[in-house]
Amino acid sequence: MIDWLLGTLVATTALVALVLLIREPVRQHFGARVAYGLWLIPAARLLMPTLTQTVERVVPASAPIQPFVPAVVAEPKLLAAVVPPPEPTLLEQMGGWQTVLLILWLGVGLGLFIARMLAFRRERAAILKDSVQLARIGSIRMVRSPAVTGPLAFGIFDRVIAVPANFDRLYADHERRLALDHELAHHRSGDLVANLFAFVLLCLQWFNPLAWVAHAAFRFDQEAACDARVLDKVKADDRADYGRAIAKAASGRALLFASALDRRKTLHRRLKSMLTNPTSGRRLAGRLTVLAAVAIALPLTATRAIEYVDIIPPSEPRAPIAPLAPMAAALATQAAAPVAPAEPAAPAAAASPAPVDPIDEIDVGKRQIVINGKTKHWHELSAEEKADIRRSITEARRELAEHKFEAKNVKVEIKRAMAEANFDKADMQRELAEARAEIAAAMAEIDAHGVEMRRAGVDPEQLKASIKASLKGVENIDVEAIRRSALASVDTDQIEASVEQALRAAEAELDRVEALNDKDD
Repeated sequence: MIDWLLGTLVATTALVALVLLIREPVRQHFGARVAYGLWLIPAARLLMPTLTQTVERVVPASAPIQPFVPAVVAEPKLLAAVVPPPEPTLLEQMGGWQTVLLILWLGVGLGLFIARMLAFRRERAAILKDSVQLARIGSIRMVRSPAVTGPLAFGIFDRVIAVPANFDRLYADHERRLALDHELAHHRSGDLVANLFAFVLLCLQWFNPLAWVAHAAFRFDQEAACDARVLDKVKADDRADYGRAIAKAASGRALLFASALDRRKTLHRRLKSMLTNPTSGRRLAGRLTVLAAVAIALPLTATRAIEYVDIIPPSEPRAPIAPLAPMAAALATQAAAPVAPAEPAAPAAAASPAPVDPIDEIDVGKRQIVINGKTKHWHELSAEEKADIRRSITEARRELAEHKFEAKNVKVEIKRAMAEANFDKADMQRELAEARAEIAAAMAEIDAHGVEMRRAGVDPEQLKASIKASLKGVENIDVEAIRRSALASVDTDQIEASVEQALRAAEAELDRVEALNDKDD
């Protein structure tokens, strides 16, 4: 999730910078509506999922070791029991520095969104408080309100167009019609929904200065595109009347989630944009170019991930080994090659021994053996059964020799684990240093946007103090003392002695079984 967020942030920032660079040339050649459509490119990138590539890799088959030693089988996590897990640090308890920054990022963005939503509700209530409804055009109400100085469209569900109290006196009949066509075009083209979506994206990138510049450019392109939609439906002589209507409405007020005709700061640029009147063929070419740019930019900037699928090659099955000691309850039950009592057979069949029954248990003290659920005395065994037991003893001694060789490396493995603990310490310190640098950068961003955060109802100084207190708590943790305590609890000599003792016990048991088998031959 973090990788996708970071990849999307970098990609959308690059696409927004590209749109800011090309929007003016596009407006001059293809018109304001095509320039407004450029903002679909970064918006569509936000909806692009991660492209996952599946890669198959062959891994060697690792056969599990089944030692003959009961102590080792009974305690497969001996080292884990000796070395206690370290206590999690404060930063780990909080989920790591990535979680801290994620909470900070989303918290400020949510606070900004809620604060501006509340401000919009207050302004909407002030406009509608003393308003008088003049007419209704479909689901759109037109009201007169003394709280506005120019025509204003707002509302997504309850759609409203507000005009000033002197609207009839200040505007001529033709100018009033053009001004209302402009506000109706905002409602019918979904510009107010686009404004809400754009502000949500701005809240998510509140720390990015380019996002604030892009939001202002987006709102201007929206107004210029709406001007173009209105002028496309009127005569050439009406352009002058429309320009006068815009100039009369230029009071400078703009509601956050509304589309107003009265943006004084952009009046000159909008009037200049109205002079551009590309042909319908050029506008169509511009729209197709925008769609092609979206289709090309999405896969090129998509976040990519590789999913590895491990494939284990088939291995030749090994014949299972029968348990030979009375400690079989502690060992994994294994099946030996089948053994059956010897029966009279023709000389030609003597070369191939008859199948034997599986051996269930051996009791050296009572000189008994359990084969296929039947108890037999040692002197009752056939020659084939004793030969099979002898082969099992040979195989068991071979595996026991392998375990002895592996037991010699126990101390080396423990020392290697301790060395890795030192590397983990260095990694932890490096991550803490990186987190400190990230938090310092975040504080610089808070200082840069302190005014906007205060407007949103967020105290930047209080937020910085909380971050500093959390960082100080993390730095006060004695990581070295925790590491030394954990490593001091590891007794390598005791671990090695217990393994050797268990191996000797297994070897002694094999000696007793072999002596009993040879004695009765």
